[in-house]
Amino acid sequence: MKLIKFLFITILFVIIPTLRAEEVEVEVSPPEPLMNESFFVTFKIKTTGNVEPYISFTPSGAVVQGKSEQGVSISTTVINGKFTTSREQSYVYELFADHQGQAVLRNIKVEIGGKVTNVKDVHVNVLAQARKVPDAFMEATASKTKVYLGEAIDVNYYLYFKTSIAANDVKEFPKLNKFIKRFHHINSPVETVQYKGQVFKRILAYSAKLFPEKVGNAVLDPMTISVQIVENDYSSPFGGFGMGSQHYKNKDLASPRIEIEVLPLPSENVPAGFTGMVGEHEFNLSIAKNKYLVNEPIEVKLEVKGKGALENMDAPAIYTDNSLEQFDTKSEVTELGTQAAKKVFEYTYLARGPISLKSRDLNLAYFDPSSGRYIEKKVNIPGIEVSGVAAVSNTSNGANQGQNQNINKDQSGTENDFLSKLFSSNDSSKKIEKNTIGLVGPMIKGETKWFDRWFDVLNFGLGAITIVILGKWYFESKNIIRNGDHATEVRKIIAHMKNKGLNYSEIYNVVSILDKQNKMAGGGVSIFQVIDESPLNNEAKAYFKNTLLVCEEKSFGINKKDKKAEFDSQHFKEILKYI
Repeated sequence: MKLIKFLFITILFVIIPTLRAEEVEVEVSPPEPLMNESFFVTFKIKTTGNVEPYISFTPSGAVVQGKSEQGVSISTTVINGKFTTSREQSYVYELFADHQGQAVLRNIKVEIGGKVTNVKDVHVNVLAQARKVPDAFMEATASKTKVYLGEAIDVNYYLYFKTSIAANDVKEFPKLNKFIKRFHHINSPVETVQYKGQVFKRILAYSAKLFPEKVGNAVLDPMTISVQIVENDYSSPFGGFGMGSQHYKNKDLASPRIEIEVLPLPSENVPAGFTGMVGEHEFNLSIAKNKYLVNEPIEVKLEVKGKGALENMDAPAIYTDNSLEQFDTKSEVTELGTQAAKKVFEYTYLARGPISLKSRDLNLAYFDPSSGRYIEKKVNIPGIEVSGVAAVSNTSNGANQGQNQNINKDQSGTENDFLSKLFSSNDSSKKIEKNTIGLVGPMIKGETKWFDRWFDVLNFGLGAITIVILGKWYFESKNIIRNGDHATEVRKIIAHMKNKGLNYSEIYNVVSILDKQNKMAGGGVSIFQVIDESPLNNEAKAYFKNTLLVCEEKSFGINKKDKKAEFDSQHFKEILKYI
């Protein structure tokens, strides 16, 4: 017998929590009913079971005339992999009060499966006659009063009036703290509407889309407008002829405050790619091409359209690689009507070496307030290939190093071919071909006299000098010069930067002299690796790396405001020690 009682109590404790009333809301319609007219009290009960609730209360000052059931709405949520079904049932009681004053519903209880939920008393103010609606007033309307964090709310502030208004001026706009605000452009004509059984004219004075930024209670502040109402006075001597005089009455009108309840987003089953957006969104990524060269800018565009607070959305990571440098991402928000907006992220990357990234899918998610769950969307990230090596050159324009070298080679092709043959003395089998034009002195046949010999010597000397000059020009054009000459050139570049300012190409040429073994020409070695492996002190290394970054960003038009680089003679003297 004891065992049976124990099992019964255990089952009771397990079942009862699933049948409890999670929430009970009571609404009175109309809020201030008239005596001798029916009014309605609606109980909205949220439960997690299928048992019919039992509602009881004690009315005072009113009589219950009937009861009806409006219907049941069912919703299912998944928490920690478990399905939970909740029901919202609505029950409507019709009541009648035969005198003016307070009608009270006391001792309100909702019982489900033996579990009782107590509800606070409901007070109803019964009027003898309808309140007079003022001739002019302000009213604010909100699309929702209970929303999730970051969910959009449409708010409109209206000016209602019966008679003519000579003028209206905004005295105070609503502050709307704790919200992100998107103000709408207003071009609303005067419209005629029915308000509480009476005809009014209405003007939309202020409109915005709001996104709550904090969980808890938020307030839509009043908006205050100063108006000048035109009133007709028919008590004048001509009033009987419909020619009463007019006078103006100044009034300050303020809309009532509206409280908004902001709910937190579910903390369970949050996707890794959650963007923070609430409401439906679309994601579209585009890239100009898939194949690039080293040091060629890679530009990517991500377009996001939706109902959420796109102002707060951060740029998701698209491409990541050790050899891929990313600059600051640009973004811009554009409104698409009053219900949605578009945000475009513009990414810029720069590959420091050959890379190969395969195509992949990126999961981006938003929260759907209607279903109470997170929705994931797949965005295809195209693969990219970066090939080529970074070339080292002494040209003044780093961006066109390879092109300048090719142009110089084409323009001086004939001279280079000839000089190569002329100085290739290691191979005795090579001879200057017939009809090859070269630098030779004229030979004069005839009697050999002393002035002829002097002429030959002079001619030979001029030819030798010409060959030496051309040879020096040839080797300098190929960057084959002695250390002393190289140091002179580097000093000239440094002096030029000191007078004219730092630039990426000249700094690159100066720092590249630290690459004694010419590793960068083989690819896979960056200028920053050369600096790290150089004998420079730590301060000089940090200075040259920072200066290269700042000048390079400047060359691409993406220079960061918090990064500055100035000419420092001490560090340039340090680098001259290792030429």
